[in-house]
Amino acid sequence: MAVYRFRVFIEDDHEVYRDIDVLGKQRFADLHRAVVEHFNFQQGQPVEYYSSDQQWYAGDTVVELDGNLEGDHQRIVDHITVPRQRFVCATVSYKEVELAIELQKVLKEEPGVSYPTCVRKEGDPPYYTQPPPEPIASEPEDEPTADVDLDMFDDDGPSEEDIERIQKEAEEASKKADFKAPAIDFSKLGALSEDDDEETDDDDDDSNEDSEEGFEDFNMDDLM
Repeated sequence: MAVYRFRVFIEDDHEVYRDIDVLGKQRFADLHRAVVEHFNFQQGQPVEYYSSDQQWYAGDTVVELDGNLEGDHQRIVDHITVPRQRFVCATVSYKEVELAIELQKVLKEEPGVSYPTCVRKEGDPPYYTQPPPEPIASEPEDEPTADVDLDMFDDDGPSEEDIERIQKEAEEASKKADFKAPAIDFSKLGALSEDDDEETDDDDDDSNEDSEEGFEDFNMDDLM
């Protein structure tokens, strides 16, 4: 049985492709299962294959399959008419994607090989054909701090109400207070001054007397 080796490109990017061998008697559904598997496409999506000319213009529909790849199962060998046969495939893998498929060579079936089989892989499929990245796990939020028990401060001092009350009482007391300097009798101050002067004069007389007495008693012979 003849084996057909197809090179499957992602759209017009010839650096990303898979070489898949498939038996001529197998169907396009078999080929597409291998495409989905080896490109890691989203499974369960409908697909449509078209014939193509050498400029990659899509022609008539070859086969249209539903998400289960059920439908008009055409044999691949029935649509090989030229040595470099080409097909165009339209499918969905998270977003719409187109494939360009070209026959590379015809081989003989090898015993013990399960077809279809992928014999070569080049490049990574585009990001839009792959499963979306898993959301980044958010860091755990800080545990809420326990509410402070304000009652624990009740015995530490007066409450706000007490403080306001004390301030109001102080303000009212300051308004009512009558601060007056004590009356001074300046006549008494004058009398006190005269008496003080007399006492000062008496003290001076006494000191002079004591001083004079001291000199009279002084004997020069005491210094000899």
